[in-house]
Amino acid sequence: MDSCVLFVNGQPFLVVSVAGIEIARLELSLQLALTLIALGIPICA
Repeated sequence: MDSCVLFVNGQPFLVVSVAGIEIARLELSLQLALTLIALGIPICA
């Protein structure tokens, strides 16, 4: 299971995927997204 932070039109989402298939996309606040990035969750490519 992998997760990353994705920005769509400036809105951050936490994307969770299993075996390369997206299973969840959760809307985040900007503050929470920046905290997750600081904790090591990567930004989606």
